[in-house]
Amino acid sequence: MTLVPRSAGYVALLVALGSFGPLTMSIYTPVMPSVGTDLGANPDSVKLTLTTYMLGFAVGQLFYGPLSDRYGRRPVLLAGLLFFTVATFACSFAPSIAGLIGLRVLQGLGGASGSVIGRALTRDAYKFHEMPLVMSWISLGQNIAPSLAPTLGGYLGEWGTWRATFWFVGAFASLLTVVVLIALRETNKFRSESLHLGNLLRGSREMLGDRYFLGNVLTLGFAFAINFGMVAGVPFILQGALGFSPRQFGLIVLLSVAGFTAGTFVNNRLVGRVSPVSMLRASGWFHIAALTVMGALSLCSVVTWWAIIGPHMVLSFGTGMIVANANAGAVGQFPKLAGTASSLAGLAQMGMGSLGTITVAVLTLVGSRYVAMPLVIGLMPFAVLTLLSARLLRPRPRAPKLQS
Repeated sequence: MTLVPRSAGYVALLVALGSFGPLTMSIYTPVMPSVGTDLGANPDSVKLTLTTYMLGFAVGQLFYGPLSDRYGRRPVLLAGLLFFTVATFACSFAPSIAGLIGLRVLQGLGGASGSVIGRALTRDAYKFHEMPLVMSWISLGQNIAPSLAPTLGGYLGEWGTWRATFWFVGAFASLLTVVVLIALRETNKFRSESLHLGNLLRGSREMLGDRYFLGNVLTLGFAFAINFGMVAGVPFILQGALGFSPRQFGLIVLLSVAGFTAGTFVNNRLVGRVSPVSMLRASGWFHIAALTVMGALSLCSVVTWWAIIGPHMVLSFGTGMIVANANAGAVGQFPKLAGTASSLAGLAQMGMGSLGTITVAVLTLVGSRYVAMPLVIGLMPFAVLTLLSARLLRPRPRAPKLQS
């Protein structure tokens, strides 16, 4: 069996490749308090296991794209999947919080292969003008697994232990490795002649000097800082301050994920009617509005689940509008360096995402009498930067650079 580009099976593979990185993060969030109890770690140390995963994921973005431009998508993807699978099963046997923190870095390094090469595989198969709609549908599909993952993680945590979440992810990665090995053929038609650092730096410099590329990448990165900051902070508010169990948290957080799904679906309906630039410029206002409402409710001493989840839904809706358009705009401009462009876009996502979690962790450590204010104070600057970055975008991007 061979997966033909542009077929339903090929799209399903793209969805799966883009899903297992976020799935690894979201399936773990309901059991984070249990990790601390089992390994004798404080909440701030447990949050570091999320941050280090994202740091590893961010660093991995740097080399998978250029390597796949030089050696092809398939061999590099297989190597990344195998590395991820081994690191994931190793996490399940971590004896201490220090060991888990270190192994999560390695897991993130392997997990980056799916998202980076998945975006490059998309650009290999689809034309520039098709990218916004295709990426929007793929983003919608990719949202299903991470949206169900917190619920699944909560049940796994209550059925077994937090280690069961890593067993599940490792099994999923093993299955995906087999599918790629058997069914995926090479799609890169523009392989680089050599992996020369100078050429790589020149290509990266050209991309970062392009206002349209930079606007898409920065908008995407700052939006991810907001969402990952929320992912790091919300479990400890709902479970620590409000007393929700891991299973209850997994169920209630589906409402937040529904906001992202709704934003992606609305984006699907607007593609072709409204320009991607217009949607990106408008979407950041959902982040501003959500954090403003969350802060106002916190200052009024409204401490309840809907005061956190309601704004989180609105915030996630805005991110759902951003992800597909920004990814398509960044990767679509440089088809001959799609892997490198995907690496830079992914680096922005995970690098800024890590910065968002660190900011929330530090402010949570400082503390506040208002339970949600560390989230609001830490993430509002990123919301403003999301709006400003979208202003870099031109109303109509020029044609893709086929000679890059």
